[in-house]
Amino acid sequence: MKESIITGSMKMADLVAADPRSMVLITRFGIDLGFGDQTIKQICQEKNIQTDFFLLMVNIFLSSSFFPNQKLKNVDVKLLLTYLANSHEYYIREKIPLIQAMFGNYLGKMDHPAKPQLQSFFDEYIQEVIEHIEYEEQVAFPYVSNLLARSAGGAGKAGRENYGISIFEERHTNIEDKLSDLKNLLIKYLPPSKERFLRIRIINELFDLEQDLGNHARLEDQVLIPLVEQMEKQLNP
Repeated sequence: MKESIITGSMKMADLVAADPRSMVLITRFGIDLGFGDQTIKQICQEKNIQTDFFLLMVNIFLSSSFFPNQKLKNVDVKLLLTYLANSHEYYIREKIPLIQAMFGNYLGKMDHPAKPQLQSFFDEYIQEVIEHIEYEEQVAFPYVSNLLARSAGGAGKAGRENYGISIFEERHTNIEDKLSDLKNLLIKYLPPSKERFLRIRIINELFDLEQDLGNHARLEDQVLIPLVEQMEKQLNP
């Protein structure tokens, strides 16, 4: 799809037809296929979704060059956390199990000395992704939620002492790098097999996951972290 700004007047069906990646994104908002000729704005209003927030997420997800400097101050951080958590659920419950099943099926039919090493590298990567997500869910996101409560005038909950978004930023490891290593390993060194089409499907799924995780990280780096830094300055001048 040519990179262009998605607007609320665009038909949702046209968005999906132009870029199938959007099907994954809209499900994170509870939107299913079957929306007829309704526009994005109409569907957002029907689903009680903030249209501007939806458009921001769509444009960031579909365009690597899109950066919303002027819109950052209007982003609802609570909605952003919900969106990021929904993305995590998709990775854990849908995408990763699919790739695990396909990879296990492929290795199960392969007889090669490198089989244990391939399985080990794959398992290590999956574990790293899971640990990355667990850290965000158990440490970073609760910290941000606590800041939101304090910003709204509440006391907030006791959090980790001396924790700040800068710590999250420092340890925000780029898990796409190791995914790229895994993908290149399979492209370069995966032994020949009769299951050639299954291998192609696995690599395609890894490409798709790599792009999705890249968008996810960009959203955290370019939107979430700057917003939280602003809250920290306001609460701790």
